[in-house]
Amino acid sequence: MNFTSFIGQAQTAIDGKGRTSFPREFRRQLVGADGNEFVVTRGPNQTLRFFTVPEYEKFMADLDCRSDRRQADLVRRNLWPTVVELDGQNRILLPKILLEYAGLKGEVLYVPARGKTLELWNPERFNAKYGLQTSEDIAAFDAAFYGESLTEGGDVNR
Repeated sequence: MNFTSFIGQAQTAIDGKGRTSFPREFRRQLVGADGNEFVVTRGPNQTLRFFTVPEYEKFMADLDCRSDRRQADLVRRNLWPTVVELDGQNRILLPKILLEYAGLKGEVLYVPARGKTLELWNPERFNAKYGLQTSEDIAAFDAAFYGESLTEGGDVNR
């Protein structure tokens, strides 16, 4: 599979040494140019952002092109980028400072972001922010997904 972005979600755990398995469903979506190295940074909403190396280079080039230099510098200074590599058991050792920033321990959730990037979430924080927990949440999702609320006569089979 040669996707330009990751597809799927996966839940794994972080062990006592700060390692987490890189999910098989995402490993299968990597192509040769993606390699076994990733750049891990601070992400939005107290997440960690995993970039393939080519995707990180694109991100930094886009950041350099922003017209608001102060905003670009703010982002650059607060990324805390770290290069990590899959070990022989397909695990990644995450820096303690990044784990603390994201409040990650125990179970963690990998969620695709833009391009060949993933966000690593605390599952409870993810569900509190994005979980479909009420009928209003479901209606909002339906409206966003289908372009209008199904309760207003939207056609699911577009």
